[in-house]
Amino acid sequence: MQRRTLMGSLAGVLVAAGVMAPAAPAAAAAPPLPTEVTQFSTPLIHPSGLFLITRGADNSVLFSRGTPSTNSYGSFFSIGGQITGDPTAVISPEGAQVFARSGNTAVTNLVVNYNTSTGFTPIPGLAINSEVTAVRLPDAGQAPAIRIFARDVEEGSVWTNLLVNGSPQGWVNLGGNYTDSETAAAILPQSGLTTNVRLVVRRFQQVYTMVLDGRTGAVVTPWTLLPGMWATNNPTLSNEGFTFVPRGNEVFVRGLNGDVWTWNFDSPGWVNLGGRGIGDVAVSIASDGGLHLHGRGVNNQAQLNRRPPGSARFGGFINLGGVLTGNISASGGGTVNGRTVVDQFITRTRENGISSRIMLNLVGGFTSFFNIPGPPVA
Repeated sequence: MQRRTLMGSLAGVLVAAGVMAPAAPAAAAAPPLPTEVTQFSTPLIHPSGLFLITRGADNSVLFSRGTPSTNSYGSFFSIGGQITGDPTAVISPEGAQVFARSGNTAVTNLVVNYNTSTGFTPIPGLAINSEVTAVRLPDAGQAPAIRIFARDVEEGSVWTNLLVNGSPQGWVNLGGNYTDSETAAAILPQSGLTTNVRLVVRRFQQVYTMVLDGRTGAVVTPWTLLPGMWATNNPTLSNEGFTFVPRGNEVFVRGLNGDVWTWNFDSPGWVNLGGRGIGDVAVSIASDGGLHLHGRGVNNQAQLNRRPPGSARFGGFINLGGVLTGNISASGGGTVNGRTVVDQFITRTRENGISSRIMLNLVGGFTSFFNIPGPPVA
């Protein structure tokens, strides 16, 4: 598939504006992503409670169907594939649309009714060396669409593709070359029928953001530096969870000392939240609308920091125990589909399996860690 360049190369625009440094010679291929952003696996628990997904020890994709009305999940089973890194998935009209990297190709697989794999197919036209990031766009009277993002092999730029009714429309270069992290993406609050998407990525350890129109791909705000931070992990954006209230206005990273830092686009500037640890930060929206941060401490135990709804202050990190060997993924809560949890997180443990804890109420009530059965995970 022929590549299309959106508004030329954004890299040139950004250099002219003094936002990004000049690009290296075109002949030099971008290096692969550094170990610090790829060394820990990250499973996915979808905010709907409808499924879990992770990479198996055999590098196939493992899938678990959820039953939201009982807050439970079935055993992991393989839906095939041979992938690098972590898979991701979003809800489609027919089930879960799964995305992953296989070799240097983005691939996708529709899991109909969350239990029947239709097989992986390539999304051609771009050689990638990152995981695939995906966001489901609100329908707003239009055809179902999913926008995906990945880093290309040649320049380390961020590229995007729009799948309409499951059909890819072609890769578009968003610039930002020589990035050195996975791409975070989140839906922003809608303006009429327009759905914008915020991206955040690390470049030479500094944090950059841009905003584009989710449907057309037109750039709303070009790549812009969030100054004053040297990040040591993949950035994370706040999301709507399963509340149907888009956020996307806060980014979270770890600084050089391992603390969690946040930048709020409504009140710009970096704020230190503590919680010294390793790996990526997970963000979830609790059933009451509060924002939860989950992380892995330096002692390899789970941490949680809660900000109540309507408050600008976090309460501080608390220790939730466990022995983690990967990053955390958290779903948040909500009453859709009969689900009753306040929040839930999953993570890889030393037994090479996926374990979970459910937050039952807002006064500190949690289940013990419990395992999701299935094959060993990567």
